[in-house]
Amino acid sequence: MTGGEQLAFRLRRDVRWGAFFCATGQMGFARQLTSVEILEQVQRFHVELLSKGERLSNVVLMGMGEPLGNYNNVMEAVRRINQDLGIGARHITISTVGLVPRIRRLAEENMQIKLAVSLHAASDEERNAIMPVNLRFPLADLMETCKFYVEKTGRRISFEWALIAGQNDTPEVANKLGHLLKGLNKMCHVNLIPLNPTAGFDGKPTKAAECDIFIKILSKYGVTATTRVRRGIDIDAGCGQLKSKLNKVVGRGGAPL
Repeated sequence: MTGGEQLAFRLRRDVRWGAFFCATGQMGFARQLTSVEILEQVQRFHVELLSKGERLSNVVLMGMGEPLGNYNNVMEAVRRINQDLGIGARHITISTVGLVPRIRRLAEENMQIKLAVSLHAASDEERNAIMPVNLRFPLADLMETCKFYVEKTGRRISFEWALIAGQNDTPEVANKLGHLLKGLNKMCHVNLIPLNPTAGFDGKPTKAAECDIFIKILSKYGVTATTRVRRGIDIDAGCGQLKSKLNKVVGRGGAPL
C-alpha cells in the first residue's frame, strides 16, 4: 500500500463563473453533471487503485466547473464518496470561485470537508477584470462570508492564487493580499500556483525567486503560503487544457465523453 493518491475532477461540462486566464474559464457553459456522474469519476479511479494495491486518500472537487454552482448534486456526491467509498470528510476539498450564498450554505452543513477559494486578485478592480463572479460577489462580501465560514466551522480556508508574472506577483500585490487576509486570524492558507499556459491568455508564470518574495511578505501578516508544484502541463493535463485541445480538433462541442 502507498500513502494514498489524490484525485481532482470536474463538476460540469464547461464553466460560466471561471477565471479568464484559465483554460476552463475560456470554454463557456454546457450543463451540470449529475451526482452519479460526479461519483463515477471518483469510483472508477478508486477501483483502479485498489486493483494495484493502492488507495485513494484525498478528493478535490474543482477544475472544469464551479462545484457550488452545482450544489445539490455535488453535496449528494460528496456524501456518497464519504459513505460508500470510505473517503474521510476531512480528506475531501470543495473549491469555489466565491459564490457567497453557497459558501454560507456549506458552512451550515455540519460536515468536516475542506473549502478552497479561488482568489487570484486582492482588489475589486483587478478581480473584476479576470473573474466575472466578482462583479456579483465583490471582495468585501466574500471576505465577510469567509470569516463567517471560519467562525461557524472552526476550519481553515485555503485560497488559490495563480501567479501571473508582472501582474499579481509583485510585492505591492502581496501586501494588498496580506491586508485582505489578516482579518481571518491565521485561519487561512494561500496556495500559490504559477500560471498554467493557455492559448487564450498571454500571461506568463511567475519565477521561483518572485514566489519566495511573495511568501515572505505574506508571512509578515501572519498568512502562511506555499508554492504548489504544477503537474501535467506537458501533456495538456492542467485545468481544462485537454478539453480545450479537443475543442480545437473537433469543434466547439468537443469529443464525446
